[in-house]
Amino acid sequence: MAHDILLEAGTNEMELLVFKLGNTPFGINVAKVREIVQRVKTIGIPYSGQAVEGAFQLREEVMSLVNLGEFFGMVGEKTKNGEGMIIIVEFSHTKCGVLVDEVDVIKRLNWKEIQPPSRFLTAMGAPITGTVEVDGKTVLIADFESLVGQILGVQTAAMPEALKNAEPVARKQVKVLMADDSQVIRTSLRTILTRAGYSNLTICYDGQEAWEKLNENRHDKEAQYDIVLTDIEMPRMDGLHLCRKIKADNSLNHLPVVLFSSLISEDNLNKGKQVHADAQVSKPDSQEMIDSIERLLGARGIRFDSPTPQIPLNEEEEKLAAF
Repeated sequence: MAHDILLEAGTNEMELLVFKLGNTPFGINVAKVREIVQRVKTIGIPYSGQAVEGAFQLREEVMSLVNLGEFFGMVGEKTKNGEGMIIIVEFSHTKCGVLVDEVDVIKRLNWKEIQPPSRFLTAMGAPITGTVEVDGKTVLIADFESLVGQILGVQTAAMPEALKNAEPVARKQVKVLMADDSQVIRTSLRTILTRAGYSNLTICYDGQEAWEKLNENRHDKEAQYDIVLTDIEMPRMDGLHLCRKIKADNSLNHLPVVLFSSLISEDNLNKGKQVHADAQVSKPDSQEMIDSIERLLGARGIRFDSPTPQIPLNEEEEKLAAF
């Protein structure tokens, strides 16, 4: 499973770890994987969900173990027999183990190779953000943010309490272009931004669609965007490559770009700097996201007739930070 580490940012490449639940191949971005270990014994956790196997200790750290096959209703023979592997994942201030039947291979791919989920998968509400062909087999890319949120009872884009009574003001004049491949996150962010006053939203599924929107409006001053808010890992074009293209374009490089992603960690901050992102915010910190938007717009001379909405951590976000 040796592989070359991706050091250059904005190349629109990613490394996919392929694993199996039964005979079905799934994938996860290697950027979310910390290590892979053999299955270990767990202790029970009171009031835990059905798909939570329990808790286990890895060196000095205790974390939850998620039985992904049980959650999907597709437990394989190895998992049934007490075997299998544990993938240690970390994102959005969350770290846990994910139990799978086997780990297959790591493949370097271009995001262009990854296709959005079919209408059938979308209509089902399946937590799948894309599909890709690897060694002649179709691999399903799981939406780990929403999966872990559902299983562990935490949220990765929580609705701030302080926004529930926020009145839309002049911020509605700001044109925001947003890109995120997770339907759950898109819905949450639409609500959060709208209640913060940013109701003039164009929402895209991935970086490619966002880039097309920018090109459509580049010659129409009335339709041009004021700021870009983007996830990092997305099919077709990721957020780092989108940012790199924007900053390399003489007619667009004035646009502030905020990377809002579960992959914003100490290890990945350098990649955002390489592509000249104006701000990098880790999900689910909606207060920092709003503060970054306000600061960057202010630097462009955009002023508002009301103070910046203050968004204290709510109970769900505090629970998330504790995992």
